[in-house]
Amino acid sequence: MSVVSGLHEFVFATHISERDRLLQFWSQLGFLPEREGSLTATESEALYGHAAALRSVRLKHSGSHAHDTGLVRLQCWSDLAGDGLGARKPLVTGSRWMGMYTADILELRDSLGDYNSDVSDRWLSELVSAPLANPPPQVTWESPFVGLRETLYFDPDGRIAFIQRGGFDRSGFGTIDQGLPYKNSEGSHANVVQPSNAFDTAFYKTVFGLESAPYGEAHDSGDEPPTQRALRLEAGQLFRVERLRAPDCPTGLLQVYSPYFDTEDCRELSQPGQRGLTGYSYRSRMIDAAALPNVTDYRSGRNEFGEPACTFRSPDGYFWMWVGD
Repeated sequence: MSVVSGLHEFVFATHISERDRLLQFWSQLGFLPEREGSLTATESEALYGHAAALRSVRLKHSGSHAHDTGLVRLQCWSDLAGDGLGARKPLVTGSRWMGMYTADILELRDSLGDYNSDVSDRWLSELVSAPLANPPPQVTWESPFVGLRETLYFDPDGRIAFIQRGGFDRSGFGTIDQGLPYKNSEGSHANVVQPSNAFDTAFYKTVFGLESAPYGEAHDSGDEPPTQRALRLEAGQLFRVERLRAPDCPTGLLQVYSPYFDTEDCRELSQPGQRGLTGYSYRSRMIDAAALPNVTDYRSGRNEFGEPACTFRSPDGYFWMWVGD
């Protein structure tokens, strides 16, 4: 019972009164409504464990057509369970954030500077440049920078890392739509943070059917200055990380982290009913509890779009959504 492709959806939650504002935000990034649906409070509790009426919109980016990955599901609840992860640091247990690529990170960053600025719980990172080579080569007029430039933007509505490649390309790992205002891709990768000193990707490999992505094998990190700045790490705070992909799918990747230092446990803040980025979904050819060993809180039924679906907690405590293919 493995997944059929890379990560299907990034699931963001909000109050129903904020629906139009967030649809406008996502439309600027090229995510347009493809499907709508709803559940009663009783139906929502049965599938998601949160008893509130639900209206959802599935948003699709032009880059999602390649592998049916990187979509956004906007879940609009009649009542929220809490304020979610907000702008908490990336590496806390239970954290989630979405990654996408852009062809002009400065344009995006400049526009985000004043976006939602009346909200106190927000964080716009500095512009971080991370060279591909280690140790980093000297950048000169004759030898330009080759690497990634990144800005992270977290607020109550969501947590997104915007990334630009410099001097190289990775075909298929995020498809940029040059016709968009911010020249960005679909959601290219998702992130989860396991409890401290508890790194384990076996479940995602054996049950989800994922594999280590090329150049993404498990390794320790955190001592590079660009990584420290991007992830808001203090000196000496290291972590283990692995990048996973569905076989034969170059995008929709999952990055699994586990810090070597103590962190706040926020897993209850990244599940349905909370505000912000509260879930990820994969597509599967079948929904079968017997094929999901060691999961808890397993629920199945029809989701708000009428699709066969199941939800559960993986052994690391993360809430997952699967959709029948």
